[in-house]
Amino acid sequence: MAILNSQIMWWYLVNTGTILSNGYFRFKPNYLNAFPLPNITSKDEEILESLVNKVIDFKKENRTEVTKQIEQEIDNYILNMYNLTKEEKSLIFSL
Repeated sequence: MAILNSQIMWWYLVNTGTILSNGYFRFKPNYLNAFPLPNITSKDEEILESLVNKVIDFKKENRTEVTKQIEQEIDNYILNMYNLTKEEKSLIFSL
């Protein structure tokens, strides 16, 4: 779920999905079929699960400033799993 909610997934959907009037996007399940998933190790799973659980806990406490930091940490971790360059990362975060 961390990958599906990540900045790279949003970038992918925005760049491959259909743009409707007024800037809305149409997202269909078929749009996800071609999305490449990185090799995920058990260590990656543990780290991402821990970070996601922190986000859930802080959202329950309504601490959005902390959740935004952790969500960015999750995005950075996922981008590193794809071995992207700095230029590619800045392109994805420019949305």
